[in-house]
Amino acid sequence: MNETNVTKMLALLGLARRAGRLSIGFSAVEQLVRKPARVLVITASDMGAAQKSKVGRFENLAGLIDDVLTSEQLAEAFGRNKLAIIGLSDPGFVKGIKKLID
Repeated sequence: MNETNVTKMLALLGLARRAGRLSIGFSAVEQLVRKPARVLVITASDMGAAQKSKVGRFENLAGLIDDVLTSEQLAEAFGRNKLAIIGLSDPGFVKGIKKLID
């Protein structure tokens, strides 16, 4: 993915956060995945193997993006020291993110 689309993705994710539609961190994403809505999960490309294994067991996903952003990019974008996973279930935001990936 080119740098422009990465910037657009981070901006869209920031908008989703301000709208209260973004789950940040493993526990929050895990709770979101348990709900009936289909969830788009975005993981850091440098996420640890143990967490990747847990994410692999998530069911009913709208998609999994695991090769675009690093944990450093995610952490910086959301004001965290460390961040390796986020998720969103809002259909409009999911569609927007998927459009940037294609």
